Amino acid sequence: MTLRNINQNTVVTARVYKYHTGFAWANNYEIQAINDIPDPEFALQALADGLVSLERAIHLNITMIDRVTISTYAPDSQPYNPDALATFPYNQLGQRSISGDILPLEICLFVRRSVDFGRDGRLLYRGCLTETDVATTGMRMGLMTAAINFFQNAITSWQGLGQNWRLVMASGNPNPTNVRQVIGLRVSDRVVFKKFDNRYFRRRP
Repeated sequence: MTLRNINQNTVVTARVYKYHTGFAWANNYEIQAINDIPDPEFALQALADGLVSLERAIHLNITMIDRVTISTYAPDSQPYNPDALATFPYNQLGQRSISGDILPLEICLFVRRSVDFGRDGRLLYRGCLTETDVATTGMRMGLMTAAINFFQNAITSWQGLGQNWRLVMASGNPNPTNVRQVIGLRVSDRVVFKKFDNRYFRRRP
């Protein structure tokens, strides 16, 4: 498979790369084509734009969204095929205003990927939170109600990925054998701690 010919139900992988003060990381998404894609170059650009729109709405304006890469689900390195990867540069800051001291990047916003059957998935976002967003109860740190409402409203207002794509959770190697549609994104009241080198934020496939 290549990105020049995308058929209905094909799953691709998208990565949104970000950086702040010398630290760089990526968030990964699995995306499925709803129909045959007649103009892949245009549709892939629209897909990247949709992901950047979502991420800019929730990231602080000190987090730089550098680029989006979209690749075939199966690894393309053996042998390398340039038609299996597309890169879209952005160099755009998040849109959320800073309302207090910025929390360390290890402290992540937790968004659940809701599905009809099986376990929900998760999306963890760095560079989104300030001290005014959280409170500590006992030994547990969680989001304030105002912060939950802000992030959920931003996600609910998101226009999505357009008519050609849907978010999914996919697993299997080298091809996806288990694909579940994400029916909603829900902000958790929890925050999650992840070290800088945690593989969740890996920058390579």
